[in-house]
Amino acid sequence: MLLRMYACFELLDRSYRHYRRLLLSVCLSLCCTLTNAAPQALTMIISSDSAPKMFVNAEGNPDGYLPEIAMEAGRRAGFDIHIVAVPWARAVNMAEHGEGIICGLSLLPEREKIYRYSVPVVVDRVLIVTMKNKHMVANSLADLKGKVVGVNRGSKYGEKFANELSLVTVDEDSSSKLRLKKLAMGRIDGAIMPGGVAAVRMNARLADIPFEDLTIQKTAVALDPNYFAIAHSVPDANGIIDRLDAALNTMIADGSLNKILAAWNEQK
Repeated sequence: MLLRMYACFELLDRSYRHYRRLLLSVCLSLCCTLTNAAPQALTMIISSDSAPKMFVNAEGNPDGYLPEIAMEAGRRAGFDIHIVAVPWARAVNMAEHGEGIICGLSLLPEREKIYRYSVPVVVDRVLIVTMKNKHMVANSLADLKGKVVGVNRGSKYGEKFANELSLVTVDEDSSSKLRLKKLAMGRIDGAIMPGGVAAVRMNARLADIPFEDLTIQKTAVALDPNYFAIAHSVPDANGIIDRLDAALNTMIADGSLNKILAAWNEQK
């Protein structure tokens, strides 16, 4: 009887040790899987020609302060970021269809039905530029009523700007550089330039137009907060933006976002 009981206890002990080793093996395997898991891939879409905010550089790579901010925010949020640079109207279309997060989108009521927005990333100073020899004064689109105004295709710099567009004849394009060229050639009377004075200066240089030949109107046509935005139709859209928001807030708090902007202002 005692021998049978001893054999039974020995069998139970061996079984316990076996399952304990098996459980330990499963736990270690799971830990290794979690440790080695690749960051979640995330596509972020920018304009290909809105220097210095976002553009394609001479080497054919996405560049500018907004993609630089996007890359750092994505890294902090645990994403593997892939930047896609296309003309702005196509970028908006891609984002609407859930093909990625669009960078630099303005906030409009109708867009909120389509997108989940991040916290504001940068505030874009949108300027009216005219030729100095035309001696024009324009503090708003209303002052250009009836004139031809160059605007980036697909761009709407806030609700007021969108409402005033009907006052002018709109000439759309997908290039800030081309817009200034058309202005210098007399094909348009004014050019709407996002990105502040740095953008006007950089694109004038790219277009071989003397900066001194241009007049930057004193009053900005818009002070336009720019956001990251993702279509509501994308799975876990809210979770993705929440992670990016947390990363952006840390970048604001530690000063790294402003350092990126300052570095671009210095070099451009």
